[in-house]
Amino acid sequence: MKKVLVSIALSILTITACGPRPQATDLPSDINEQPTQINADLTPAQRATITTLSQNLGLTAGKIKLVSTEAVDWPDGCLGVMEADIACAQVITPGFRIILDANGREVEYRTNQDGTHIQPATTLMTWKREGGIAGFCDFMTVYLSGEIHGSSCNQGQSVEGRMVDVLSKEEITQLEKWITDYGNLNIDASDPKGVSDRMVVTMTFTGIGNRETVSVPDKQKLLEFARSLHQKLVQTPPTSLRCSQTCWGYS
Repeated sequence: MKKVLVSIALSILTITACGPRPQATDLPSDINEQPTQINADLTPAQRATITTLSQNLGLTAGKIKLVSTEAVDWPDGCLGVMEADIACAQVITPGFRIILDANGREVEYRTNQDGTHIQPATTLMTWKREGGIAGFCDFMTVYLSGEIHGSSCNQGQSVEGRMVDVLSKEEITQLEKWITDYGNLNIDASDPKGVSDRMVVTMTFTGIGNRETVSVPDKQKLLEFARSLHQKLVQTPPTSLRCSQTCWGYS
């Protein structure tokens, strides 16, 4: 399974409101290529997930295969995927777990019955910044399938974007290296307990490598990368994002 997740992550990164996690292929010549050749016999949920993955990876739909579809009664409106500072409707939500194959690599999505709610299901990174003199309250989840979900409880807002829309080619290259080098990391850069105006900064990272400890320089680079990614996400024009409310100060 670890090898499968690795391939998906690398593939997506090189090319690419309550809601919801999944290695990488070469960057396509046109990441805005529209989905084509979607089988008309597929269900609405299957078609929706194929379209989503096609747009994230910049692949035509004909290059994405449906591996399996499993009917699931999800425990809540977030389809069983919890994100920081996101409230989920506590209601059983019938839907599907859909596995797709893109260039020989599998990706999992979760949906409701008609495919109007789609949630990626494999996390690459989580990042949290709370407290401090400024009273930060920022959260972010990055998915291996290319989606980014960010929120700020101070502003009561959440926003969604894609890595391909907010990261430069150089940043994607650096992220690929970390994914290849590192396995599971848990980073805590918080101030000591008891400190006045204590700042809490934590991060998790799930790569495909074998290194389970991070050097001090890479630790700082990973934390700065996450902080910068969150900032880029919230500064991206609203036309490139989906927002649960007003989009970070934009009307």
